[in-house]
Amino acid sequence: MRVVRWAIFIALVLGALWVFGPRATMSAMPAPSDVALGDDLNAWLSEQEAAYDDIVPGTEKRIVWAGEAGGTTDWAVVYLHGFSASSEEIRPVPERVAEGLQANLFYTRYTGHARDSAAMAEATADAWARDTAEALAIAQRIGDRVLVIGTSTGGTMTAIAASDPATAEAIDAVVLISPNFAPQNPAAFLLTWPFAETWVPVLAGETRSWEPHNERQAEFWTERYPTIAAIPMQASVDRLQSADLGRADQPALVIYSSADTVVKPEATRNGMALWGGAKEFVEFGAGEGVDPSNHVLAGDILSPALTDPVTDLILGWMSRLSAP
Repeated sequence: MRVVRWAIFIALVLGALWVFGPRATMSAMPAPSDVALGDDLNAWLSEQEAAYDDIVPGTEKRIVWAGEAGGTTDWAVVYLHGFSASSEEIRPVPERVAEGLQANLFYTRYTGHARDSAAMAEATADAWARDTAEALAIAQRIGDRVLVIGTSTGGTMTAIAASDPATAEAIDAVVLISPNFAPQNPAAFLLTWPFAETWVPVLAGETRSWEPHNERQAEFWTERYPTIAAIPMQASVDRLQSADLGRADQPALVIYSSADTVVKPEATRNGMALWGGAKEFVEFGAGEGVDPSNHVLAGDILSPALTDPVTDLILGWMSRLSAP
């Protein structure tokens, strides 16, 4: 009988820890209208980024103006980069798309990114939500309509924002490149279990690292970071998986590869099948000049062979959206 009582007690304790223990989550998106921006956006962004002395040069939050600084354009383009990446991820695609649309362009820098390795652990999913709302607030200041391009976990944040009532009205069209609806790592879901910050480093090691494909990826990605830095990534995926994507009525262009080794392409297809707006899927295959991971499907750093095709694809899709 005593053994049974102890077993029940232990089960109750474990159950309480599971239900009430701390775990990483993402709250509702902040409204862009609640973001306090400076009058001079260039100066304001420079001041914000000056708070950090370790940002990789050229990856700061910044606006690429189509004309005179401070002017507005019909479309504004926002680029949201992926986990451990930076604004350089698929460049020069965002600039070329913006040029084709005669649009102002904003590059964000997600909290913890493009700094030293330890900084990656400073991020939370809610901090990325605030970064996304800030990007949309800036886009609304510099353009009448907003196109958001998101890659990998930047695509996760884009899809969340497009379906969240607080941010959906700030987005008019989305391009998702290898969006992270679910990582390929089968253990990723453990990152948002209770007390993960305590026990995940014990089981998986304090640090995670991977081998860059070339010197420029080593320069503009963070290839070594604390293991717990991946917790917000999984929290954002959890948030996306629970989102009502049927509420997202913006047109969406989805660029992906069935050979992606970083995120699950079937999760992308299944998730986007629920998208409320018009959607178009375009698949790119492996080949010379394409990211060996088949994940970053554009940009001169990892997929130079796809830079022109993806740029042309996006601009052609946008022209069809604007057609009468």
